[in-house]
Amino acid sequence: MITYKIKTFTLMIGLCLLPLEWVHATAAGQDKIRVTSESEIKKEGDSLFSLTVQWRLDNDRTYESTGMAFINGPDKLRPDTAISAARKLKSAMYDALEELYPNSRGVNAVTPKKQPEVTISNNAGFSFTRVTFRDYANQKLSYDLVDKSFGAAQVNFSIDMVYLADIAYIDEFAPPKQTQATGGGITINIDNDPAIHITTKNKNTRQIEKELANAILQATFSNLSIIPHSRGGGKRNSKPFDGGEIQFSNSAANKITIDLKDPSLGVLTKFQFKDTVKEQEATSYFKWIFAILILLAAGYFFYSWYKEEH
Repeated sequence: MITYKIKTFTLMIGLCLLPLEWVHATAAGQDKIRVTSESEIKKEGDSLFSLTVQWRLDNDRTYESTGMAFINGPDKLRPDTAISAARKLKSAMYDALEELYPNSRGVNAVTPKKQPEVTISNNAGFSFTRVTFRDYANQKLSYDLVDKSFGAAQVNFSIDMVYLADIAYIDEFAPPKQTQATGGGITINIDNDPAIHITTKNKNTRQIEKELANAILQATFSNLSIIPHSRGGGKRNSKPFDGGEIQFSNSAANKITIDLKDPSLGVLTKFQFKDTVKEQEATSYFKWIFAILILLAAGYFFYSWYKEEH
């Protein structure tokens, strides 16, 4: 009888530990990225400020959503401010999420009161795989991960210059294909390092990207996109990769700031998050081993009990 009680107690302890071993949900807020507008809107007319987020349900399928905010320039009757542009982006993200089932929505967006910033983060049980910001409004935007450096979070990122004319018009009404920027320049700051300024007049996007890559110590020019092309939002928001971008891998930087003043250009800032699916698959493998061991122990317990009783 004592032996039976000891075995029962041992088995119950093992079964109690099983749920603890089985649970591997990603904590809410593990992945964060903040975009802050550090200037008012510079481009006249209507322009686009958008965000595409892809996230993964733990050890399962991926989801993607694109929020598009239409920004009113300083010449409009009701021009947007940096604060209202941030709020519009947040609202656009939540509007886009409405298309998904509630239990598939892995993104949370927050705009602090009277602050020109948006912080997006993962909900519990989800993890980011990639994020793309598209600014066609010539804002001065900074990006950071709130409390980590890009390298510490294993987040790589890139800067991709695009011609606004390739985005803003549908094919039937597009002007002749643009091959050069009109001028205005671009300035990039990494943390507190000296600003890098490049003139853009009469240069194509590839030339601008190569000059920036050569001027920034942590950057390299690449013919391949850091993340696959997303079609979110249609042709007015997104176009196929043009074959060049500036990439940052394992960067120790905490913040990058991009100030584009050329009205003929837009800028895509892409972030590649650490995809934990392989780690989860490995963990899942060990979970099955653990489950088999529990079943074997339960079988041994039942066999021992049966022998004692008979």
